[in-house]
Amino acid sequence: MRAARVRATSPNGTPYAFPNNVAPSSAIEIHSDIPKPQISQPGELLIQVKASTVFRDNLEWNELYPPHHALLGNDFAGIVVVVHSSEQDFHIGDHVYGMAHANRGGTWAEYAIVTSSEASKKLANLSWEEAAALPGSALTADQALFMHAGLETPAQVAKRILITGASGGIGMYLVQFAVAAGHHVVGATSSTERNGEFLRSIGAHKVVEYGDFGTLDPFDLVVDSVGDPVLGACWGVVKGNGTLVSFDACSWGYIEEHERKGISKGKEGVRALYFIAEPSRESMGRISEQVLKGKVKGRVLKTVSLNDVREAYESVHSRGIGYGKIVVVP
Repeated sequence: MRAARVRATSPNGTPYAFPNNVAPSSAIEIHSDIPKPQISQPGELLIQVKASTVFRDNLEWNELYPPHHALLGNDFAGIVVVVHSSEQDFHIGDHVYGMAHANRGGTWAEYAIVTSSEASKKLANLSWEEAAALPGSALTADQALFMHAGLETPAQVAKRILITGASGGIGMYLVQFAVAAGHHVVGATSSTERNGEFLRSIGAHKVVEYGDFGTLDPFDLVVDSVGDPVLGACWGVVKGNGTLVSFDACSWGYIEEHERKGISKGKEGVRALYFIAEPSRESMGRISEQVLKGKVKGRVLKTVSLNDVREAYESVHSRGIGYGKIVVVP
């Protein structure tokens, strides 16, 4: 089968490794002779992948490198083609979508193994591309707000929330989910001229630029999807007893680093968190509910073939390319 892989070493023979020698996009290769994966244990499903997506920081995930050796691609929408004999929830022919765990991945391929805990039945009103565009970004947003920050949904008492990178692939779901739950949301962006209208259209109560932070009243919750230096500035706008959440791959270890550099000085009462999103049927249930209510949808920026995935990965780092996910069709 055809599938994407990351070359193990640089042209001079140096092994790629996390965190000091991550692979560049030029290390992404497409192979046409990869053996089709075979399920081997209960809970596994073999799916024919109809669509996947590009994650902005995928090559910066430590799971891709020794000793983990995960594969590229995590979001998926596809058709179940093989199930284990003990499988009760899914059957051959089911249309499913979800996110494969970071420690395995493998959905930039014609076929992939996912688990029954990662898969949900695809909603009929979603195309393959729209379905694939949802899970990774929407799961991260849902878990940031409701599992890690502990927001109420629906809110009994509305919280003031600041979201950085608010127009990005994850930020847009953070805005929509927090607004739908009844909270007051301020979306922060690098350009209100470029992104303000879009952010207000998805529910943001106010839109600001990062340079405006000094004029803002403190927030109960700040969710950062950008990383430093914006993440460092977030300490100045979170309440002394508030919560600061980050999940960007480059922000791993930020709590200790910011303490060491004195960036978080005076905010020792802040509950600072870093997390990596994981597959969750609970989260997917909330996401599907919002989709059925028409509150959110899978936003597809453009669709590319597997052959063009390297260029697509490079393009997601460009500002102003639009809103939504780049979808990969094997």
